[in-house]
Amino acid sequence: MSVSDTRRRALRVDVDPLIVGMLAAAISLGGAARPSFWYDEAATISASYSRSLGQLWRMLGNVDAVHGLYYVLMHGWFQIFPPTEFWSRAPSGLAAGGAAAGVVVLGRQFSSRTVAVASGVVCAILPRTTWAGIEARPYAFSMMAAVWLTVLLVVAARRESRWLWLCYGIGLVVSILLDMYLALLLIAHVVFVFAFRRSRTVVVPFAITSLLTGGVLAPFVHEVVGQVQQIKWIAPIGHRTIEDVVVQQYFERSPLFAVLSALVIAAAIVLWLSGSAQLREADRQLLTIAVIWLVVPTALIVIWSAIAHPIYTPRYLAFTAPAMALVLGVCIGALAVKPWAAPAIVILLAVAGTPNYVLAQRNPYAKYGMDYSQVADLITAKAASGDCLLVNDTVTFMPAPMRPLLAAHPDAYRKLIDLTLWQRATDRNDVFDTNLIPEVVAQPLSHCGVVWIITQADKSMPAHEQGPALPPGPQYGPTPAFAVPHELGFRLVERWQFNLVQVIKAQR
Repeated sequence: MSVSDTRRRALRVDVDPLIVGMLAAAISLGGAARPSFWYDEAATISASYSRSLGQLWRMLGNVDAVHGLYYVLMHGWFQIFPPTEFWSRAPSGLAAGGAAAGVVVLGRQFSSRTVAVASGVVCAILPRTTWAGIEARPYAFSMMAAVWLTVLLVVAARRESRWLWLCYGIGLVVSILLDMYLALLLIAHVVFVFAFRRSRTVVVPFAITSLLTGGVLAPFVHEVVGQVQQIKWIAPIGHRTIEDVVVQQYFERSPLFAVLSALVIAAAIVLWLSGSAQLREADRQLLTIAVIWLVVPTALIVIWSAIAHPIYTPRYLAFTAPAMALVLGVCIGALAVKPWAAPAIVILLAVAGTPNYVLAQRNPYAKYGMDYSQVADLITAKAASGDCLLVNDTVTFMPAPMRPLLAAHPDAYRKLIDLTLWQRATDRNDVFDTNLIPEVVAQPLSHCGVVWIITQADKSMPAHEQGPALPPGPQYGPTPAFAVPHELGFRLVERWQFNLVQVIKAQR
């Protein structure tokens, strides 16, 4: 092989992470503007866009300290970019790209270019990644942090440099501040060090770095644990937990992708056991760290949820998804007996994930059926400055109540007189405002000429109707939110039905 051929091959290897990262970011951000914001994303907008850093700091002392670093980063982002669906999710899409690029780098530390690139592309198309990449929450960031923290560990353990151990310690602090569950990744790192790099020159700096990190983060951990009541909504461990762990945690509503992945893993195991393919020592090390990364955090959180307090939900374990990509990448490498085999398997996985990607993740109501964005678009287009607003906060759908809908697009509602606003989130150091009951707002409502009413959708009514005096319908009619305006002489003149919410225009 000539010198020029060697240089070209080295250049291809060097640009692999960049190419895969850009591909992953593009895949994640495709259609990112289409789904409506939902409850959790409204919390991001409220915390990061609708308050100052001082107000955010006071809120974190009361709730959501676990997401504090992410909120601060997003606060800076919103100083430059608007809080639209696309721009609010763009950092997550870029983080998904960073995670996939890191998977390529990590894979290359141990294995062949085929395994590394296959792992990175699988990470890019993994349904949990494409979900996290359009979620204005810290999950994609936790994936990226987990990958690059592991890269730092491997490089520091091999080069035995103080500066690299310092970087690892800083990375560990930042990672846990992004997602406290990432502290469990440290267990996988312990296993790697003691299984493959247990020399004194590695174990001692690793132990010192880990202990110092624990000391630095102790106040943060204490604060987060003290706020555990904010996740009391999480369901107890039950029969569905198995499906959540096996399918949803990595394959997010894509059972076809899950089945195909299981077949790839099973086929590779058969080849290794039969001797038809050799599992190299370096691949064995990569598999070991990936499997521990997958299994240990999940097992500990599920066990804790079963015996103490429920804290398990599949999206909280998103940081383990890159490990699944590495497992699949090593297995694809074992099956790649021909040059075309690895690309063919990856393409099959991509095809298997396409229905979920297009139909489930990127439809307008993809996020738990929420329609916050569609309502805001209607108010922006139809309501006039000085019109009144009445929010019927009592709903049967989850997550509830209705008031967070306004937090997702605060600018859309500023021109309206919000009659049902009770306490502002910034005054109570909480995520969302609170709502008044309709009976309390009768007096100020009597001064309004037009009132926009946001209430729960009624599937028995037309998607859109207009008239001099529309019937309230069986869902809205029995509520005080209808009775109070009706007694003041308001007539319902136009109505729009969305997925979970209906918007009604009433005038006197």
